[in-house]
Amino acid sequence: MKGGDKRSTSAQRRPRRAQAQGAGFMPGPRAETKQRLLAGTMHYLREHGVGDVTLRQLAEQLGTSHRLLIYHFGTKEDLLMAVVAEIEREQQDWLLSLREEQDRSPLELLDLGWERLRDPQQESAFRLFVEIYGHALQGRAHATGLLDTLVVAWLEPIGDIFRRMGLRPAEARIHARLFVAMMRGVMLDLLTTGDVQEIKAAWDHHLSQYDKLPGAHRRRERDSPASRKRRTAAPA
Repeated sequence: MKGGDKRSTSAQRRPRRAQAQGAGFMPGPRAETKQRLLAGTMHYLREHGVGDVTLRQLAEQLGTSHRLLIYHFGTKEDLLMAVVAEIEREQQDWLLSLREEQDRSPLELLDLGWERLRDPQQESAFRLFVEIYGHALQGRAHATGLLDTLVVAWLEPIGDIFRRMGLRPAEARIHARLFVAMMRGVMLDLLTTGDVQEIKAAWDHHLSQYDKLPGAHRRRERDSPASRKRRTAAPA
């Protein structure tokens, strides 16, 4: 075959490759395309769950090709590992937002957990979280890494809130673990029964035990010039 024929054959293949990449995603840098695919996957799985979905089925829903998913993620297990990492990132972002909050008391910070659990936009994400949690407990490869962070990663930031209330570090860690367990239980109760009134009463009852702690209602002092001056002037 002559060189010109090779170029002609190559040119004929280009449209098929472009079509295989799917019209659902605009061309762009690899990382950007991968992120769009991951976001689309997260959206689909939140609405429909993981179940027995295949890469081909997922690609069809995303308006792309399973070859493109393989190119960016590898196997289905690899793609689900990326989903798990995204779930972890979202949880860590929320925990970080608690630590950076300046205008709320410790009790108000804990009550933000209720606001998060009641956020309608989070319901489908929680359903996916519960499904992936089950995968982790079953030892499925894509989810087992989640077991390292499901509880332990929460203890320090939540424990910090209890330390601000006046509890000693060891005590604060115990109450942090209890609070995390309560949040997970409340999540399941809301998804199962939807009995918001009774669940909220139980939530408030649990938090009421901290109401009399010395720092429960104390807000952080903002890092203003005046506060810095007071700290500088304070005796050593």
